[in-house]
Amino acid sequence: MEIAGVPLPRGSMVTPLIASANLDESAFPRADTLDITRSPNRHLSFGLGSHFCLGAPLARLEARIALPALLRRFERLELAVPVEQLSWRPHVALRGVRALPLTVTPTTDAALRSAGT
Repeated sequence: MEIAGVPLPRGSMVTPLIASANLDESAFPRADTLDITRSPNRHLSFGLGSHFCLGAPLARLEARIALPALLRRFERLELAVPVEQLSWRPHVALRGVRALPLTVTPTTDAALRSAGT
């Protein structure tokens, strides 16, 4: 068998990954840009069908609670280093940074009081 010009002898071990599926420009315009309002958003981040992640509802709930709280608390969040200096975890399927150094600007006390936090 041959896949994308690479011969695979009988008995070869093949590990299919969907890690790059959410970066497919034919499915997602500007796929490399974080856009939380993207619609439709047919991402595969939590798997699909019988392989759907059991923790997906909890992860979504955590995001619905944590992200607004973070944005209420800090007026501005930005990378503290150039993006090229981020160190990525060496994992074939789960992409993520080892650390995300941020510079934050706290929201003023008056703004926090009016938001009820």
